[in-house]
Amino acid sequence: MKGFSRAVKEMNVPDIVQEKAQNAFAQIQEESRMSKNNNVRRRFFKSPAVAAAAIVAVVLIGGGVVWAASGGLAGFLSGFMPEEEVTGRLDIPSENEITISQVEGEDYGPLWTIDEYWYDGATLYFTATAPQKVIDAGNLLVVSSDHADVNGTDCHLYEDGCWEKNTGKYTGQYICCVDLSNADTSSGKVTVVIRLKLERHKVMPVNYVVPYDYEVETIAEQKLSFEFEKPSDMRQLREDNYPVEGGVADISVTVAPSTFDINIVYRLNDSSNYIGDIVRYRITDSSGNSANVWVSGNHMNDNGEECMWISMDLDGLDPYSKSYTFEPLGFHIDSAGEMDHESFDPLEWGGFKIEFK
Repeated sequence: MKGFSRAVKEMNVPDIVQEKAQNAFAQIQEESRMSKNNNVRRRFFKSPAVAAAAIVAVVLIGGGVVWAASGGLAGFLSGFMPEEEVTGRLDIPSENEITISQVEGEDYGPLWTIDEYWYDGATLYFTATAPQKVIDAGNLLVVSSDHADVNGTDCHLYEDGCWEKNTGKYTGQYICCVDLSNADTSSGKVTVVIRLKLERHKVMPVNYVVPYDYEVETIAEQKLSFEFEKPSDMRQLREDNYPVEGGVADISVTVAPSTFDINIVYRLNDSSNYIGDIVRYRITDSSGNSANVWVSGNHMNDNGEECMWISMDLDGLDPYSKSYTFEPLGFHIDSAGEMDHESFDPLEWGGFKIEFK
């Protein structure tokens, strides 16, 4: 939560937006915990920066802040990402990159038109607009599923409609964020499938606040397929094996301008090396830049093994570095054998180096 709080503050949004984003993130964490207890596999955003951007997008738009007023998608992304990263990847889809298949109901045309998108290999942002016919109706609303299919992988999708600030009227403009770091994009092609519904409301929501006499009818459903190429500088290694002192480590890592996400499973020969002693890592890139980061938490992977997880932004580190060296740190033990939670010492085991070609 600490990393998320810092990411939200760095986005320079109003205090009330920060507070709502914090509450939304806490709810997502609770849903994630409950889903694990019920043996339901759901993937939520792991990177604090990505989660902050996604949730603040929902808060801003749901609260009536028009994204177009701040320069569209580029204006939004520039609030928490270097301008060169935004402009270098922002793109407008061509017609053959978007296909709409009608599932049922009256034909209203494509329920979403993708206006522009941004993708760095780990996170997809895009803006969409509903048809003017829907917007003018006054009682129609386009909604999307909160999940998207990305190359056959179920990924979480955050979206919210843009509501006019003063009146709360639906304007049919959307900003969306999808976490693709868990999807297999090795083919170089990325296909995102989103399910949309067109709803008819008896009383139209204001800023999506549902009125007392709420009645809604689904009158059309569509499936949107959005295709694009994976960037050539995408940095992702999946389930690679690295030698460490006293054993090996299975590593899954995603490095992109929007996220630095790594999962580690240690297989150690020496039982005296306890992975719980690792509380931080010192990460150094090939240029000598270093950052000390906390281990975000442990969880069980698909094989029932304890997996360490690190998720951070790339402050001070080069996202295009040729390598990253991970040095485990434990709490300092003083001369009396007491643990000092304010100081850290390098451990003699568990370190590894990830190299990119």
